[in-house]
Amino acid sequence: MIIQCPNCFKKYRFDESKFDGEPTKKVKCAKCGTIFEITNPELKKQEEKATKVSTSKEELNEVKQALKKDALRLYKYSLAVLAGPLAGKVIPITKPVVTIGRAKADIVIPDPEISRTHCELVILPEKVILKDLDSTNGTYFDSFKITKVDLGNRDEFTIGDTTLMLIITPKKPD
Repeated sequence: MIIQCPNCFKKYRFDESKFDGEPTKKVKCAKCGTIFEITNPELKKQEEKATKVSTSKEELNEVKQALKKDALRLYKYSLAVLAGPLAGKVIPITKPVVTIGRAKADIVIPDPEISRTHCELVILPEKVILKDLDSTNGTYFDSFKITKVDLGNRDEFTIGDTTLMLIITPKKPD
């Protein structure tokens, strides 16, 4: 792995086997003598996987509850494309979990800066969750790169060169 001194920004190659199962390691910069701490990337990966699994199970239960309550029955959900290749289009959302991406997604946007399956919208009775699916270029909300965020009506988010706005409108009674 490549590490970098936080003081002089000198980069070094560090052998990950030197962690010996420890979560962190102190390293001394050969250029400026600064001692700094680095984190074992293998432990970070394990923590992220554990978090994703527990979040996924929790969200799956919420989605099951949403299907029982039929969250899509009372409101109409859609995405307005504000910028990007599909600018001006309004895309209806017809199911509680929708993936957005360049290919292999429920909503396909032909933007080369978007991953094949970039992000996901989960529609629940009380909220809408936007979740990045480990995309290459990230998902941005309010100019911040996010992994997961709750969205409300008219909230905007950006993936690649495309800006989308979530629109929630009450359905007219039959």
